[in-house]
Amino acid sequence: MKRITAGLFSVALAACGSEAVPTIDLPEERRLMSADVIGTSGQVIGEVVMSEGVHGMMFRLTAAGLPEGWHGAHLHTVGDCSDHVNGFKTAGGHINITQEEHGFLNPKGFHVGANFPNLYAPAGEPMRIEVFSQDLSLAQANDEDGFTFIIHVNEDDHVSQPIGGAGGRIACAAFTSQ
Repeated sequence: MKRITAGLFSVALAACGSEAVPTIDLPEERRLMSADVIGTSGQVIGEVVMSEGVHGMMFRLTAAGLPEGWHGAHLHTVGDCSDHVNGFKTAGGHINITQEEHGFLNPKGFHVGANFPNLYAPAGEPMRIEVFSQDLSLAQANDEDGFTFIIHVNEDDHVSQPIGGAGGRIACAAFTSQ
């Protein structure tokens, strides 16, 4: 396993040769919430498990069948992945509790909790990552309509507004309190 640490964020990458929908090996006591990762064809392609700590939320994700390369990932405001045909637009925009602009490299700052470093999908193997959403609590993210973990088609340049040039949405995991 390769671990990449970027400031307050940590991403773990591991290769897995299985063609089946990958699962997450995580003790039950750490699984506060979980959600299926849905691909653009509406099929389940993986899972995201969320754990909460005092200073934010940890997400462990695995997903198969994503295009090789770097992808932007963000938390979005609505827990709805039902419109896969339309590119998961029902998930809304980024969670932005601080009303800041987008991007870790933005000189004006960035919005808390909804941005992650880019994620890498290896060729022919599932993506396996772990990221931390600092200073965003489950109570802030999971309002009456939930929230989503979205993976975008392109990498995030961490500067451009409003989404860092990350482009369309190719995977979605909906978290709801129901």
